[in-house]
Amino acid sequence: MSDMTEQPMLPWTGERYVPGVIGDIELEHLHRYYLARELAVGKDVLDIASGEGYGSALLAEVARTVVGVDGSEEVIRYAAERYQRSNVQFKHGTCGHIPLPDASIDLIVSFETLEHHDEHHEMMREFVRVLRPDGLVLISSPDKAEYSDKPQFVNSFHVKELYFEEFQELLLNYFGHAQFYGQRVRYGSCIGPLHNASTPPAHFRLSQGRAHKFLSIPEPVYFVAIVGNGELPVLPSGVFVPEVPEHWHQHMALQAGIE
Repeated sequence: MSDMTEQPMLPWTGERYVPGVIGDIELEHLHRYYLARELAVGKDVLDIASGEGYGSALLAEVARTVVGVDGSEEVIRYAAERYQRSNVQFKHGTCGHIPLPDASIDLIVSFETLEHHDEHHEMMREFVRVLRPDGLVLISSPDKAEYSDKPQFVNSFHVKELYFEEFQELLLNYFGHAQFYGQRVRYGSCIGPLHNASTPPAHFRLSQGRAHKFLSIPEPVYFVAIVGNGELPVLPSGVFVPEVPEHWHQHMALQAGIE
């Protein structure tokens, strides 16, 4: 059973997401982990660069086992103390030296990891080593063009960001099959079928008073890929809706003039 102990939260430094920090970063990280849960049911899962541990704990609710690996001994100790569950453990290690035996993992979850180091090929070789033959990798990375180039933004914690072509080439050098998805937080409206439907979604974006239609996510800030050497499952496209604080409802009511 799950136990989450009460202890002071890790400080927010900007290097890794910690629960309680709101805004785009919360939506981005939680959406990815809830998507990963769809693949993790009954599996042995590696959460690489597991950080504070919240994602490993979410995966452990549905997985057979979860191992969270991080390069910081401090956060590993914190996660092991905070998230005490019989099927989750936290280990100190790096992307280039994963402390697991060969062919021991069904699913590797790697969110926002690549850009924090430049040992990308060492990381891929380790992924291949610890995965079982039919194993999968679910991995995300920021698009250098949208994340850094366009806004002229420099993240001091990032070592080597990739453009899409580089991301794609890296993954296909080590795995036979890959599917790619885009992620971006936007303010907008959602319309979906009330019952199961197979029709593809249509995305509309207003720009200078005109609506532009897209069949895929326009201008994604993050790429999400699922890779493996066998048949790949199709990830469900969708929307992640967080709990909205009461003060936000009050603000919107005041803005609409109905309070």
